[in-house]
Amino acid sequence: MRDYEPYYTEDGSIGLYSFAEKDVFHSKYGALTEAWEKFILPSNISNIINTKESINILDVCYGIGYNTKALMSFVIDNNKNKILKKNIFQKLLVNINNIVSICNNNQKKNKRSLSLCNDTICDDNFLSFFNIDCLEINEELIKLSPLFKTIKTPGEIYSQIVPDIFNCFDTYYKIKNIFENLLSIFYPKNKKDIRDLLDLKFKNMHIEKEYKINNLVNYIILNRLYENFGKEYFSDNIKKIIKERYTSRFFSKSMIKYAKFNHFWGYNSSSEWNLSTFLHNIYYSLLSKRDKNIDFKAAERLFNMSFYVNDARKTILKLNKSYDCIFLDAFAYTKAPQLWSVEFISKLAELLQPAGLLLTYSNSAQVRNTLIEAGLHVGKIYNEKSNKFIGTVAAKDKSLIEFPLNNYEYGLCTTKAGIPYHDPNLAFSNKEILELREYEYRHSNLMSSSKYMKLRSMRSENDEEV
Repeated sequence: MRDYEPYYTEDGSIGLYSFAEKDVFHSKYGALTEAWEKFILPSNISNIINTKESINILDVCYGIGYNTKALMSFVIDNNKNKILKKNIFQKLLVNINNIVSICNNNQKKNKRSLSLCNDTICDDNFLSFFNIDCLEINEELIKLSPLFKTIKTPGEIYSQIVPDIFNCFDTYYKIKNIFENLLSIFYPKNKKDIRDLLDLKFKNMHIEKEYKINNLVNYIILNRLYENFGKEYFSDNIKKIIKERYTSRFFSKSMIKYAKFNHFWGYNSSSEWNLSTFLHNIYYSLLSKRDKNIDFKAAERLFNMSFYVNDARKTILKLNKSYDCIFLDAFAYTKAPQLWSVEFISKLAELLQPAGLLLTYSNSAQVRNTLIEAGLHVGKIYNEKSNKFIGTVAAKDKSLIEFPLNNYEYGLCTTKAGIPYHDPNLAFSNKEILELREYEYRHSNLMSSSKYMKLRSMRSENDEEV
């Protein structure tokens, strides 16, 4: 974590500050809230889940995994009735029989294939299988992602202590607000330099109930990381980071214990038997208080995850599947221009299925024009709670765009502000990409955005949808 500084965002989730870029990875108003509102809720997943046998997701710039975690939580929480346990001991018996059978037959299969050998989901409880490809240049962040914790809000704690039976009375809310304000005094704080830089105040009061990470998700991701990295996952460097004086408070002790457990049992002596998953099922079924009604293995088998640690420009040239949904969550386009170029986004467009969606947090005319030049139809992500447009969505199928750009927004894309980045052969450095755009900007005959906005403000006609 030499290059990054963890901090608490205002909804209690953890964000990262980059020393190299002198900027934040996540919205100061809430890293977790942003993942839900800008990527998961507008992603159309709710309409295609359990209608397709397999759903492919591409998470560009995985970071510490908020978008993927929110997606997995959405899938699990909306399918609880289909993955409820029927009988704890029957499940354990099936696992034991499978392990005995595997040992007797001397079958040598990997952990993932063994997991699929176990009891299957019934046809009448059909669930979509999710293939999630995660692109990230920083291997350290990927490995740390399931170990980060999410803070509980004072409101959540109060609701657990005091039953919500008097919520029709003003007194209930007055007491609740007093409780939340008092409890927030004892909540963890950011470093002074982080607070001053971002003008952050740790509110952590009103995170939406649905914007949560299901307790099973980090365990599933950690298992998948072990499958990808093997015993190299829990390296000495990772152990050092989670023990550092300042950063240690951002990590979950229970997840660290499970990582150590998996490292010792799962990949030193017994990965062939899939023993770590078997023992963890016993823990979840008989000992753990987390989601006792959910079968861990049934939820785990819904997700296959692949982690690509490389420059995303190189990785996308090797991907050979099409995606139902692409999350483009790269650093700001002025800081990471190589991931916002026409050439890169055109490659993403090629990987997008005919009925797929590409989502990003950016509202800029430059990014929107880049998507248009890549041959996609472009629209806006609408947030009902704030009654604002908070991001951009693109698709090959125009009918999938619920809120298209209006004439004003489309016109803004045709000004100098909309001049995109170019990255020939996907090989230019950031400096070269920025210099090339600067040259095009200075020699362009297009209208400036300021002049365009001034002319538009003089008109009284209403914008029409394009």
